[in-house]
Amino acid sequence: MGKRKKEIRHRGSFMVQTNNGGRIEAVPGFDVGRVMSQGSRSRALPSRLTSERLGDAAWLEFAFPQAQVGVDDRVPITNTTITPWRCICQLVMEGMHDEQVLGTGWMAGPRTVLTAGHNLVSHKTGRSPTRITVIPGRAGNFAPFDFFEADDFDVAPQWQASRSEEHDLGVIWLDKAVGERTGWFGFASRTNESLEQLIVNTAGYPADKRIGTQWFNSGRVDECRPRVLEYGLDTQSGQSGSPIFVFDERDERVVVAVHAYGDDGSNLGIRVNDEVFDRFMGWLK
Repeated sequence: MGKRKKEIRHRGSFMVQTNNGGRIEAVPGFDVGRVMSQGSRSRALPSRLTSERLGDAAWLEFAFPQAQVGVDDRVPITNTTITPWRCICQLVMEGMHDEQVLGTGWMAGPRTVLTAGHNLVSHKTGRSPTRITVIPGRAGNFAPFDFFEADDFDVAPQWQASRSEEHDLGVIWLDKAVGERTGWFGFASRTNESLEQLIVNTAGYPADKRIGTQWFNSGRVDECRPRVLEYGLDTQSGQSGSPIFVFDERDERVVVAVHAYGDDGSNLGIRVNDEVFDRFMGWLK
């Protein structure tokens, strides 16, 4: 009898359920965003969160944090009020560096935002943020689902102790169940066979574009390592912590890696292996 293949460990997403199963008809000219953000406290962002001079955590932590792979074909997300884009958050960290810095995170549960560890603990300065602002589905200077200050946060112990780039993971907890309104991504630990040449997607808040604008790209997984995935997606600094996700056969958006940094001509994310899957499950609130 042949060796049984390792099964995929999977936690489902929660997205369309936020609309109680209802959908809006595709009618040109109708303001979909008004309906999708209805019931949320939509408001303009204060000046401290809109300065074009905000830095980003990756450039301050790594010598070569992100890469453009071939032709840059990123495109902007023009409506961040719909799923899955409203589940992606811009992060603004204060107190970790001499300037406010930017990053990206993604909703993984009602009060849980997952991101890169270097957005939360800097080994260059030895500091963590004194304030973290989380803005789901940010659209320029507007917060369609309000903005929130972190209640608490944590990082993988290997990042905390020794700056292990293969454990560059962090979590932010909110004091409100924001995800029940926005929805959240699923995540899965998959086999090498199921990941090789897999089409994956990402979106986040790059620092080389107008502040607060979300940008999308897609590509394939090029290499599977035990703790890291390498992929041909264009990203820039500011997108650290973005979800690398599969839009699977069940129409679910499932994260298989957390974007963290770049290499020479490629980009890399921390793979959701069994260890990371268990850590994420333990972080969920």
